[in-house]
Amino acid sequence: MRAKTMAVVGLAFLLAGCSTGVAGKPSPVASASPSDVGGAGVPKVSRPLDVSRFEKEPCVVLTPEQLAEFGITRQPKSMPEDALGPSCTWNGLDEGGVTVGTRFLSSGSLAGLYKKHEQGGLPYFQPVADIAGYPGVLTDLLDVQPQGKCSAEVAVSDDRLYSVQVTISSDAKDYANPCPVAQKAAELAVSTMKAGA
Repeated sequence: MRAKTMAVVGLAFLLAGCSTGVAGKPSPVASASPSDVGGAGVPKVSRPLDVSRFEKEPCVVLTPEQLAEFGITRQPKSMPEDALGPSCTWNGLDEGGVTVGTRFLSSGSLAGLYKKHEQGGLPYFQPVADIAGYPGVLTDLLDVQPQGKCSAEVAVSDDRLYSVQVTISSDAKDYANPCPVAQKAAELAVSTMKAGA
């Protein structure tokens, strides 16, 4: 059961940063050309956030106090050299029933996500105007209200995304409504980055 759960965690984490064009060969989130940025219906980022410091230490975006809100006390797994972008994972499935994964995506933009949604690549797509002062979307590959996992993609600039994914155990209270948990984790992480930028 645990192996199956961790496989779901890994899949959810990767899907937020890539599409499934060819089996075994993930492709990056659709990037936007300069003309696409801030296109019809796509919010622009008025104050781009400098995340360079946090890319080197991707696990400092969430403090122990913030992680305690999700019942997580374990040490994270840091992957600053990950090919899809610097990432960090806090596995709390055996504690509070929540695992949080974050990634500074090396490619992609909010405009690219809107375009991917229009093309049917992200069936569940809920824009969020304000995630700690930055626009974003809650996404999933299913076309129904997500259960057990959800991703919050935050535009820290017009051409850069910060991705937060949560996976929730089936016996945890937020299993049937994971997107607010993903949004909360994203808000806490972005608030930390704003304070330390």
